[in-house]
Amino acid sequence: MSSQDISDASQASSKAPEDDGPTEIEAVHLITILYKSEVSLPTFLDSLQAQDLKGWRLHVIDNASPDNSLRIVRERGDPRITVINNEKNLGFAKAANQGMRAGIAAGGEFLVLINNDTVFSPDFLWRLVKVRSGLPAGVIAPRVMHREQPDESWYAGGSLDNSWLFTNVHHNYNATNSSAAVEVDFAPGCCLGISQEVLRKIGLLDESFFVYWEDTDFCLRLKKAGIKIFYVPEPFLLHSGGESSGGEHSPAYMTLYYRSYMQVLRKHFGLRRAIGTMVRLLLLERSRKKRDLRAMSIMAKAMVLGLSAPMVPQVGLNENG
Repeated sequence: MSSQDISDASQASSKAPEDDGPTEIEAVHLITILYKSEVSLPTFLDSLQAQDLKGWRLHVIDNASPDNSLRIVRERGDPRITVINNEKNLGFAKAANQGMRAGIAAGGEFLVLINNDTVFSPDFLWRLVKVRSGLPAGVIAPRVMHREQPDESWYAGGSLDNSWLFTNVHHNYNATNSSAAVEVDFAPGCCLGISQEVLRKIGLLDESFFVYWEDTDFCLRLKKAGIKIFYVPEPFLLHSGGESSGGEHSPAYMTLYYRSYMQVLRKHFGLRRAIGTMVRLLLLERSRKKRDLRAMSIMAKAMVLGLSAPMVPQVGLNENG
């Protein structure tokens, strides 16, 4: 981790809760997915191995990453890190489910899905455990800041907007400027703490989603089941997004994003709503003064795929997808 990253991620420490230090009250089982992760992975592992809370376990799922990601993990030689190797890229949801099953099999009660393009201060995990212990929450999500612009929030709470176009909304500010936890309708999979009890109630991530929108689907299922999600402003972490799929404007990202978008609409609102949304999106793109015909073509093809993509049965903890 660079000195600047350490400085940025440690700013929250000056507002630490009244506590003398980390409390080893439970092991935190983290799950992270490897796919073209070699650039950001070393600083993520540095952050984790520097944690004040030593009782963590990292379950690494290698999605047949074509770079040196797996070698970087193995060279750490940390017995708290276990690896599951996949012969091909199974996508985020299926790989995350592998990790959550592994965490629960190892005795994990508190599981954290976490992207390995994040960095965080040494007190991050014990502060997360501390704040969780005081909440009636089965699911929590910390504040996430842009790594490149650490004074700006990438996620500071979230909601689901079901108006003209259904979408998840990342709030980019803390409206109350408070460190108090807030109940929210949406939390991203970038860093998501989930209790084993919740997974036993509603199941794992829906493996119909290769990547993207699986977190929105999960949040919709939580809401339907009456399970609360809490956003916690402190602690926070820094995040760089979209690296594995080439960035938000790349053909790969757009294809995966819009395919999954149609799937979440079909699942929760029906095929008619999904088709209507597709038409609205394409008309919106067409109306732009500087419309990108190539991007429109990619979007259209991806959404058609999403309209017809198979939806697999919901996977429970004791089932393999």
